Parts: sequence; C-alpha cells; structure tokens
Amino acid sequence: MQTRVDELLALPGLSDLVFNGHLATFANIEGTWTQLACPFTSAEELRSYAIDLAASARRRLDYSSPFADIAVGSLRYHLALPLAGERVHVSIRKHQSKRQELSVLLDQPLRWLGILQEIVRSNRNFIICGGTGSGKTTLLRALMELCPSERIVTVEDVAELELSVPNAVSLQTRQANTDGAGQIDLQRLVLESLRMKPDRIAVGEVRGLELIPMLQALNSGHRGSATTIHANRAEDVPARLIGIGLLGGLSPATTAHLAASAFDLVIALGSRVSGIKINSIASFELTRESKLVTKVEY
Repeated sequence: MQTRVDELLALPGLSDLVFNGHLATFANIEGTWTQLACPFTSAEELRSYAIDLAASARRRLDYSSPFADIAVGSLRYHLALPLAGERVHVSIRKHQSKRQELSVLLDQPLRWLGILQEIVRSNRNFIICGGTGSGKTTLLRALMELCPSERIVTVEDVAELELSVPNAVSLQTRQANTDGAGQIDLQRLVLESLRMKPDRIAVGEVRGLELIPMLQALNSGHRGSATTIHANRAEDVPARLIGIGLLGGLSPATTAHLAASAFDLVIALGSRVSGIKINSIASFELTRESKLVTKVEY
C-alpha cells in the first residue's frame, strides 16, 4: 500500500497528493489538479493506512481525536477520520527541497534582485505575504541564505526552510503523543529561540499566538528577522496581524504599534508561474488614529 502511494509521490512536478476517500485521488502537478487512479481498494484500507501512519509518529487518531498532522522527511501529512459518516481524508504536501540561486528563483531578477539583497544586507525585518504556492517559504530560505556567516534560528511546524547556513538551528513544533503529553507549539519555540543567541530569527509562517513573542523580540533587537503570512496583498497584512493580536488579548492599537516598529517591510508575492513573482514591497505606517496601513515603496 505504501509502495503504491510512494509511486504517486514520485511523479515529476507533484507538490500535493490528496485522498478524498478511497475512490477519489488527486495530485497537484505544476499547479494543476489531476485525478489519478486510486491506490486503495476500500475505505477500510485507507482508514488503516491513516491510523498506522499516525501511530508511527505516536499521534492519536481516533473518533475522540479525529485529526492529526505529522511530518516524515520532506512530506507533511494531514489526516482526518470521517465525521458523521464522511470519508477518510488524507492530504500530503511534498516539500520541494531543490535549491536555486535567488537570481534564478525570481520572475524579474533585474528589477528585484538588488533590492532584496539590500534588504538583507541592511538588516531590515520583513514579512513575505502571498497565497498558497506563491513561493513564500522558498523566497524566505533564499534570503536567509544570503547570511552565511550569521547564526539563524528557524521556527516551523515542519522543517521546510532547511537552511544551508553553517550556524543554523531548526526548531519544530511537536503535537501531543498518544498519551496526550509532549506538545510544543510555535509560541513556545519562539520564546526558546530568543535564548539561543540568534543573529536572525525566521518563523516559517505566523498565524497564531506566536506572533506576540515575535513582535516583542523584534522590538528589542534581532534585526534582519523575517516570517511569512497568508495574505494575497500587502494591504491585507495589517488586518491579519490585528486579528491574530486580538486572539492573544492585544488591542488593535497595541498590535499596530508593535508591528509598525517590529517589521520594516512587507514583500507581497503574486501567483507563481515561471518564477517567484513579486508584486510590491511596502512599508508599515501608523495613521493618527493608530491604524496600521501599508505604503508601497517599490
């Protein structure tokens, strides 16, 4: 069974493989979803596959805990048991570990290469925003690798950055095991990273309470740090940050002031076709009403 799944994962250009029950298998190949022959012969076979996969990583997957996330090498699995008679769902994200120079990655290197290099060289803190598959993590890795002589601590759910910088430390979250113990979240890891003497901190993606210690850290040093966030445009980032801040008990004005002083720039990516497409690079500004807004710089 695993061999049949591995054969599908080996398809050239595949970034995602999903099983919507045992009868519907789809692969995202070069940005396009394509239906494939199902490797599972029954719903029970797919269910056993998901439960065994979770157990191999000491994750609990049953009707009292129907969801699990695990990472195996370059693969990230999301497992979901049926709720109220639904199908078992398995989603597999295949991390693309192929490394390329920044000049090769960019859709318009003549326009953006020098600007990006100067952002890193001048130790400016930045957020990379964009939709799924736009190349946020790939660009973050390439920019951090412009600092080979610095100590960089990365904080992620799954180790996707995998920096080739000699003095790099990778911290990963951990879900609770089958006994319900051992969970370590991003918020805890951001706090721990501050005690590891980093020159720069790179958070793979900010989407929860880890934002708060990161804002505090960047307001007290650690210049040249960065993260990514899901937002289609630079002007959408302030609302995303304010929303996350509210979850952590911060007022919109407090989050706005912290973010404006913590981050210098927002690098907004568009849909990726032949290369990473940068739509704009903007800065944060505060209005008289303490509202966080963006201003296009490039």
